[in-house]
Amino acid sequence: MLRRLAGAGEYVLALDTASPSVAEALTALAVARPELAASLGRCACAIDDRLLLRRDTLRGDERIALLPPVAGG
Repeated sequence: MLRRLAGAGEYVLALDTASPSVAEALTALAVARPELAASLGRCACAIDDRLLLRRDTLRGDERIALLPPVAGG
């Protein structure tokens, strides 16, 4: 869904803060890519196989995966 909205599978985001939180990174992404803004609040974030909390701090060189909610049974 996010890939379809963004028209790309990846987006490189440069942040002004040295150690931004996941929440700050998502806010910056919503500003840079407003077409994603409505969906970002529902996405989980992960680095490798570790889920992140919005308050977690980033080093600045990570690749974050955005995981939209899924439904099914």
